[in-house]
Amino acid sequence: MKRRALLALLPTAALAFPDRAITLIVPFAAGGSTDIAARLLSERLTAILATRVVVENRTGAGGALGSEAARRASPDGHTLLFASASSHGANPAVFRDLPYDAVADFAPVALTGITPLALAVPPRGAADVAALRALLADGRGAYGSAGAGSLTHLSAELFLQRTGLRAEHIPYRGGAPALEALARAEVPFAMDTLAGVSAIAADGRIRLLAVGSARPAPSHPQLPTLESLGLAPYDLSTWNAMLAPAGTPPERVALLARAVHAALAEPALAARLAGLGVDVPEPTGPEATRAFIAAEIAKFRAVAQAAGLRLERP
Repeated sequence: MKRRALLALLPTAALAFPDRAITLIVPFAAGGSTDIAARLLSERLTAILATRVVVENRTGAGGALGSEAARRASPDGHTLLFASASSHGANPAVFRDLPYDAVADFAPVALTGITPLALAVPPRGAADVAALRALLADGRGAYGSAGAGSLTHLSAELFLQRTGLRAEHIPYRGGAPALEALARAEVPFAMDTLAGVSAIAADGRIRLLAVGSARPAPSHPQLPTLESLGLAPYDLSTWNAMLAPAGTPPERVALLARAVHAALAEPALAARLAGLGVDVPEPTGPEATRAFIAAEIAKFRAVAQAAGLRLERP
């Protein structure tokens, strides 16, 4: 019924689509929060579109390798990308040799989820943000990240920019090693996504002090926002968006967008995403999604420029 309702609203050119399985490229490793969200969504899209939506993990370079693979795919709607704030926000803001244009090379379908970033400290670290600022005041502190130019690197840099503090950046080989270092108190603070830190915080291995979104996180309403603590403007989150290769027929993009919105409107899926710390956004069509991504790139680029970050991919 859902597929018939979707097709009834679209031009006849879309009626034959999809005619085979759809591949959803996730440019990150299996088992991570982005991968889990993609698999939950693909399961519902399979039911709505009456065609298998198969997740394919293509990892490497902070999402750049999978994004490049999607860019090169045939623009017929049968290959999609589950993009993120890393692949389509931080990467284009920092890396000068990125093999894709995050805006021009893709046809946006819809924004699928937003996850606030969180400021975290070791279990016996600073009691609150004011105490952390005092701890870092001598300029000899440090912070960990998932790697140079990563989303977690830029979010911590923005914290330093808003507080006027200085701290040494220690890049680790991914988010998990950075959080392990934080739990061992090798660094006094780090920024990561709520989806990435919630479980380890619940175990008492780290503590969360605040969120980086402009509004409180629905999954952690007790955490203050950094803006409310005087660090305005501070509004950084990670997010995911469904994209197709540039040149994909607009009627197919429209059908996919309607299918994504139908899936995200299901209370059961929204609840499962909320359990990952993912907030389902208001429906965003292709043009609104394109504008959102362009604005996010500009936001991350401003942080990178202020930090003097302009890198080449390793």
